[in-house]
Order: sequence, then structure tokens, then C-alpha cells
Amino acid sequence: MRKELEIIYKGPWAYWVGAVVLAILNIMVLVIRQKPWGITTNIEDWSVWLGAKIGLVNNLDITLKQLLLSDGTYLNLGVILGAFWATLVASQARFRPVKDKKFVISALIGGILMGYGARIAYGCNIGLVLNGIASGSLSGWIFAIAVFMGTWLGAKLLVRFLL
Repeated sequence: MRKELEIIYKGPWAYWVGAVVLAILNIMVLVIRQKPWGITTNIEDWSVWLGAKIGLVNNLDITLKQLLLSDGTYLNLGVILGAFWATLVASQARFRPVKDKKFVISALIGGILMGYGARIAYGCNIGLVLNGIASGSLSGWIFAIAVFMGTWLGAKLLVRFLL
């Protein structure tokens, strides 16, 4: 029994176990929230609130209290902390100094483009792929194929121009 518990918090998990856990969590989110799991709408709300605070946006409809009471905030924090925990238990977390400015610039540009693309596509890999495929939506499958193609192309560009 001790060995099984150690695998749960230290890993490595089989891929199918991770898929089953994600499926169960997705079902729980749908049942508890009564709406699918989405990430980008909450990030947009935080961005609008921050933009209003620093004077970039005139929208004052969103308050900090609303954001802190939003279940999306805690789901997003859970994704970030869960991914960080997974890298820690897999001994993959490494903090290194940045060697080249072009890596930072490319990461910032890539993050901005991914965020913009997620908003105009009405979802990200969680909202469109995980929920879309689970609900039998054709758009989920199309988005998944596009993500794989974009990842392949991005990896080729990374190797060619940055490494």
C-alpha cells in the first residue's frame, strides 16, 4: 500500500491514469459548476480589471471581490499549481538564468499570440479540446488537430531559429 501511495505523489503515472484523472476532474467541474471548464474568460476578466486599475481600460464593471469569489480564479490557480507540482514530483523543475534575450522575447510574443488566439477561438486547449471532445463537438477535434499541427510547426521553427 505504501508503494502505491508513493506513486501517487511521486510518480511516474502511466498516461492512461493521467487521462482517467483528467476525465474525472472534468466531470466533477461540469457537475459542480453547471458549466464547462474554461480558462481564458477568467484570465480576460483579470486582465480587464488590471487594465482598469492602471488606466488602460475604462471598464469598471469587474471588482476585485468578484474576481476573488469566481470559481474560475481557483480553477486557473489549480492548473498552474498542479502543473508546477507535477514538474516538482517528476524532478523536472529547473530554474536557470536566461542566456539569450531572444528566448524571453519569443516567449512573450508566443504567450501573447496564444492568449489572443484562445480568445478569438472562444477557448483554449481545456475549453475547446478537453470539453469539446468530451461533449462530442466537431470543433474540439478540429482544434485538437490544429494544436498538434501548430505544435509541430512551432517546434520546427524553434529548432531552426532559436537553438
